Amino acid sequence: MAHTDLADEIIDSLNFCVIDLETTGGNHSRDKIIEIGMVKMQGTEVFAEKSFLINPNMPIPDFIQKLTGISQNDVADAPVIKDVIHEVIDFIDTDIIVAHNTSFDVPFLNSTLKRLGFEPLENRVICTNVMTKHLIPEILNSNLNYMSRLFKINHTNAHRASDDALATAKLLSTYLEIFKMKGLKKVNQLYYPRNKFELDRIHFSQDTPVTEISELIKKQSSSLLVTAKGERGIILAAIPIEDPSTEYKFAEKILNKVDWKMVTLRLINPYLETLFQFCNHYQKHSEEIREEIKNYLSERFRVDEVKVKIEKLDFLMGHHIISDQVMVYSFLNLNNNTKAIFKIPAQKKKLYQHLMAQINRFENNQKGKRKVQIPEELTALMESYLTANLVKEDLLYLDRKDIKKEREHTLKTIEVFVDNFNNLSEFPTKHL
Repeated sequence: MAHTDLADEIIDSLNFCVIDLETTGGNHSRDKIIEIGMVKMQGTEVFAEKSFLINPNMPIPDFIQKLTGISQNDVADAPVIKDVIHEVIDFIDTDIIVAHNTSFDVPFLNSTLKRLGFEPLENRVICTNVMTKHLIPEILNSNLNYMSRLFKINHTNAHRASDDALATAKLLSTYLEIFKMKGLKKVNQLYYPRNKFELDRIHFSQDTPVTEISELIKKQSSSLLVTAKGERGIILAAIPIEDPSTEYKFAEKILNKVDWKMVTLRLINPYLETLFQFCNHYQKHSEEIREEIKNYLSERFRVDEVKVKIEKLDFLMGHHIISDQVMVYSFLNLNNNTKAIFKIPAQKKKLYQHLMAQINRFENNQKGKRKVQIPEELTALMESYLTANLVKEDLLYLDRKDIKKEREHTLKTIEVFVDNFNNLSEFPTKHL
C-alpha cells in the first residue's frame, strides 16, 4: 500500500468532535459555561454541528461580554447546563475530542461534568494549537484568529463557540490533508507530529533521484536552503537558493557531486538567513564544495563597489516567511546562529527592548568592540550581497544611535516595514 493510500485510510476512518467553550472566566470551580459549540467530522469532512447558549445563573463579567458579544439578556431565557449536558455527551460520543486549546476546554468541561455528578470524559484528545507549533516550529502566535487568517479560513465571529468550533474544524481538516500528503503511517503521529510534518521543510532519502529534488526546488516561490547530509548526519553541503526558478540547476550540480544520505529543503526568509547558515557550515564542507558554492555566490552578488561594510552595521531586520514576523540580526555581536524573531505589532515593545539590550551590551560590556563570528573569507561575499540589496525593501537597516534617540520613530519604521511585506510564498497556505 502506498504511503498516501495508508494515510488516507487511517485518517478517513477517524471520527472527531471539535468543541469550543465560552465561559464567565477561567476558574473551573467558580466560573460557568455560557456557550458550547460542537462540530462532528468523519476524516476531513464536517457532517454535523450543534451549539447551545447556556444560562450560567451568575453575572457575566463586562470584559467577557465585550470579548464574546454574549450579553446577560442573550442567556436570560437559555437552558441551564444540567438541562443540555446529556445532549452534549451524546453528541461527543466516543469521538476524538479536538479543540484549539484543549488544556482549557477539556478540563473545564470535565469539571462541569463532575459538578453535575457525571464521570469525566475519557476520549482521546487532539489540540490544534499544539499541532500548529509542531507543523510551524517558528510561529510566535498560534491563536485561532491568526491561524484562520494565515490559512484563509473564514472566521468572522471570533470568541463565539459555534464559529470558533467550525474554524477549528476547518483548521484540523487542513492539517489532516497535510498529514495525508506527507504520508502519515500511524494514528499516534497525529498526537505527536514531530520531525516529519513541518510545513517549511521536506526530507529526501538517498534513493530519491536528484532530478526529482531539483524539480521541487524549481517550483518554490521562497528562498530556501538545500542541505545534504552524509554518514552520521555530517553536513556535506549547505546551498543557499534565492531564486529557485533559476538556481535549481546549481543545487542539482552540487547534489550530484556529494555522496549524500539525506537531503533537506527548508523554506527560509529572509534569504540572508540562508547565507548565515552557509557560513555556519562552511568549514565542514570539503574544499571543493566550499569553493564552488562560494564562487557561485560571489558571481551572483558581483557589484562594482562594495558600499556596505559589516563593521559599520548595527542591526538588520528581514521579513520572516510567516507574515507579521521579522528576524533581527545584531551586527554588534554577530554569529551564524543568533537571530531573534518577533511578531509585529504585538511584540514591538519587546523588540525595542531587545535592540536596547544589544546596544547596552555593546557599549558597556564589549566597550564598543564588535564581535563578528563568521569566516573571514566570507566577509566580502556578505558585504557584496548586502550592497546589492541596498535598494530593495527586503531588509531594514537600523542605526543604534537613531534607536536610542528616536524610540517612537524606530517603532513606526518597523511597523511600516512589516506592513509593506508582500509574502509571495503564501506560506503556510503553500508549503513543502
